[in-house]
Amino acid sequence: MPVHQFSLLIQAAGTVLLFLLFLLLYQKIRRRAFLDWIASWALLLCGLVFQILIPIVGETRPYVFLLHLSLLGHVMFLLRGVRRFRDERASTGAYELLWLIPVIAIAWWTAIESGRATGPSAPIALVVAAGYVTAAVSFAISSGSPAGRVLLSTSFLLWGVEEAVVGFGYLRFREPGSMPEALQYGNFAAMLLEMMIAVGIIILLFEMSQARLASEMEQLLHSDQQMKEQGVRDPLTGLYNRHHFNDVIKRELANVRRYGISLSVLLADVDRFKEINDVKGHQAGDDVLKFVANYLTSCVRESDFVFRWGGDEFLVLLPRTDEGSAALKADELAKRLPSIPGLEQVQPSLSVGWATHRMDADFMSTLSQSDARMYEMKLRGKKERERREQDLLRPS
Repeated sequence: MPVHQFSLLIQAAGTVLLFLLFLLLYQKIRRRAFLDWIASWALLLCGLVFQILIPIVGETRPYVFLLHLSLLGHVMFLLRGVRRFRDERASTGAYELLWLIPVIAIAWWTAIESGRATGPSAPIALVVAAGYVTAAVSFAISSGSPAGRVLLSTSFLLWGVEEAVVGFGYLRFREPGSMPEALQYGNFAAMLLEMMIAVGIIILLFEMSQARLASEMEQLLHSDQQMKEQGVRDPLTGLYNRHHFNDVIKRELANVRRYGISLSVLLADVDRFKEINDVKGHQAGDDVLKFVANYLTSCVRESDFVFRWGGDEFLVLLPRTDEGSAALKADELAKRLPSIPGLEQVQPSLSVGWATHRMDADFMSTLSQSDARMYEMKLRGKKERERREQDLLRPS
């Protein structure tokens, strides 16, 4: 068997392996690019078989046309697959079938030119070489694993050089058997490059799967964090809820016992809240709660905790805060609540009670003390409002 024929058989064997690899990959990873590459390597295999059978069948024009059509179709589907591999969302449509027109035209023209000065396969080899170089550039500028991209780009570039050299060999020597022996071994090199392409694609897919797995793990962690956050937050105000308070107070009371630091608590109640709901509606009431929540959060330190205690009540936990500072903070929060737009007739205010926890006391008694001060302030404020309203109604 001539060297050229034997090297074609070797490349055909390598092409079969790569074709089977693409089939297996498509069964595992449903990417559209693999369908194009399956078609591409099936056409390349047909082209190699046609070349192997030339001594038996002869170079008739229809036969050469089918050979050239197979090789050109191989390049077309190769580049189409590269485009889809780089961008899975790339649009496809019936208009892409228009590429078949120049492919068929070139295959027919080169079949007519067979036997003339250009040789039987020189134009096709040069077109295939250009296609491989284009694939090399496409992989070089695409995203993904550097190792996989370098291997694929280098393999396609060398394959393009090999095809170009073979094409110029056809121009000069016309027949493969007349070429120098080194050129007749070109298909051996093509087979090795196909194996390198297979390794490059596997590396690229492995790196992509690792990156996708890392991204999915990050999303799962983020979702888990969101779920945990939703479990400790009040859905209306975004403040910590009463359930989370139980976890926080255990930690803070442990710090009080261990380090002897002070811990104070404020209880704030929205005055006239029922009146706001009755006059303005529950949506206005919800807006008031959100406004007060933002106000309390903006007025405390980052180390402090603000909770929605229930209904229109809020609890503020102040670590490392003594009695004097707690009393000042309660007075500040009660007096500095801004006016809320749209509630001029029923403008709310805050009643804020405070207490400082003592190491020998039960925390529930601290809460009760803060609650008592809050209601004392609430009653005092109610009496002041009633007195002002009576003064307005009294004739001058």
